[in-house]
Amino acid sequence: MAQRTDFGAFYPTGYIMVTFQKYEDAQQTRQDLLTGGYEERDCTLHTAQEVAEAAQRHIEDTGLTARLGKSMAAIEKHLEAARAGATFLLIYAPNELDAERIMNVISRRPHVLAHRYHRFAIEDLAAEESGTLRVSSPR
Repeated sequence: MAQRTDFGAFYPTGYIMVTFQKYEDAQQTRQDLLTGGYEERDCTLHTAQEVAEAAQRHIEDTGLTARLGKSMAAIEKHLEAARAGATFLLIYAPNELDAERIMNVISRRPHVLAHRYHRFAIEDLAAEESGTLRVSSPR
């Protein structure tokens, strides 16, 4: 898994991390994005084992500064989903148009989490899709 960090915690600024319960849903969503023009390096699948190991390592090694922000809460949600066997899709979304395009593709299949990492906030896109209040969390 890519090592983008925020004071030692995983923090992939400019990316959307989507969690799928079924590997097939994640794989098909990735294929749809690739067919739509995304590069392989900008749309990567990660197994539950990969994410669980990385998340556990980040939780154990993260400094106090990162623990005070919301990035640790996102990592803990990722760890919980990974322990349940989820598959993760990390997609490069540098701007609003890309994020909207990605969410149009993602919304075709059931997913558990969708976090968009901004420079100073983590946006819960799955909450937005379900019609609940938009959640933007300071890091």
